Amino acid sequence: MYTWKLTGHALRRFNSGCSSGGGGSSRLALIFQQCGSRTQTRGKLGSYRKKISSWFREQGTQVAQACKRQFEFVAAQRVRRHIQIFHLYTRIWDEVALREFMRLWRLRLAKNAKNFLISAAGVSMYNWDRDRISDEEINRYNQEIEGIYRLRDSTVVCAKCHLRIIIDTVQPDIKYCKCNEVQPSAVSNEDHSWQPFIERQDMLIWRKIEPDSGGLFAYKVYGSFSDVTAEDFLQVQIDVDYRKQWDPTAQELEIIETDPKSESSVNRSTDIIHWEMIWPKLFSNRDYVYQRRWVIDKETGLIVIVSRVTEHPNVPERRGIYRVKTYWSYMVIKPYTDFHEPGIEFGLTYFDDPGVAVPPAVTTWVALRGLPDFLVRMRQASKDYQNYKLIKNIAPDHLTLSEKDISKEEIKVDVEDKLKTNEKSMKDKDQQDDSIKDTNKLDLTHDVQENNLMESENKDTNSTPKEEQGLLHYFYLTKLFAFLDF
Repeated sequence: MYTWKLTGHALRRFNSGCSSGGGGSSRLALIFQQCGSRTQTRGKLGSYRKKISSWFREQGTQVAQACKRQFEFVAAQRVRRHIQIFHLYTRIWDEVALREFMRLWRLRLAKNAKNFLISAAGVSMYNWDRDRISDEEINRYNQEIEGIYRLRDSTVVCAKCHLRIIIDTVQPDIKYCKCNEVQPSAVSNEDHSWQPFIERQDMLIWRKIEPDSGGLFAYKVYGSFSDVTAEDFLQVQIDVDYRKQWDPTAQELEIIETDPKSESSVNRSTDIIHWEMIWPKLFSNRDYVYQRRWVIDKETGLIVIVSRVTEHPNVPERRGIYRVKTYWSYMVIKPYTDFHEPGIEFGLTYFDDPGVAVPPAVTTWVALRGLPDFLVRMRQASKDYQNYKLIKNIAPDHLTLSEKDISKEEIKVDVEDKLKTNEKSMKDKDQQDDSIKDTNKLDLTHDVQENNLMESENKDTNSTPKEEQGLLHYFYLTKLFAFLDF
């Protein structure tokens, strides 16, 4: 701009100095003047443009801040709206879910009021799907009898003469080894654990130390009874009412619950059992809550009974009674010919921790006397089961009559007459077989059952207390001290 001004001033002076020189120079000066005026106009527009630019620069920061605040306000309003919508639908969903929950419980109450009341009281139901004894576990013991054969051959049979080795006592009708070599009390066997322990008539018993039990023993029993049927032997194991009669250790024994899947089957059942066992007065009674599953497999000709400890909400622990936490057993029964024909062999393996610290010598002493006695009573109970069924079937027929027509004494006389008739027929059969010994046993069995019937009717108060007849009734203080003195 200043350049154009200087140029215009120079041209004016040139024009005044050269005015006498002609008209071309004057026109040239006029042109330069016009260009200078245009330059001045452009300079003014540039100054305005600069002012506008500077104004925009000053206001740009404020505009950006205003836009930012507007954006934050709009975003906050949007977020707040979404949160309100979320809470609204959440409350609506909770109300719908609550109504659906209450509807389902009303349906449950209509279908099964008893289960609803138990659940409302805070008592959970037994989970059969989780704790049921599986078929695989049952099938695991199908070869138990064959395994006992191998165990017997490896532990109580002489490898040289193939005759029996004496375990603790000599039994009749058994040929024992007479080799000059001294036979060990326990020969190494296939699993290097089971050791021969007791031998009685038609029975062998092994034992081994159970791992992680503090020195407690598990026991394996093998028996062969020619005078017992498999059906009766099974009923002796599973009939809880009969068990309370022949087993004096059973203070309480009842079925708590039966698996719904096995209620309609006669060849299998799964039950929850509660069993209180009488112990001597120096100790608390022991009780067990265990699941027991038994299966009659006619294809393999075996009966398998598996039991193990479980927990049931309907049987809580009681004060003054010790709840056994560790117990398991399995029994396999194999008939000689058929399930209803006399003659069986069986294997029983079991372990339990009674929760009392007893010296091993005392435990062995008690087992030597208590275990064979229990097995003998179990065998006799199997032989008496048919008479028990006869009494059980006769009594209810009379109980349906009016008390005016028949009295308890008449019922007892009638039952005794029928038992005598049955006894007479059995005696006649025994006389034909010249088996006087067996006849005496039947007489004794019948007398015992008559006494039991009279005691149940007359409630004889002079009978021996049941607490004195436990499995450990040999464990009196006098015998214990005498044993410990030695």
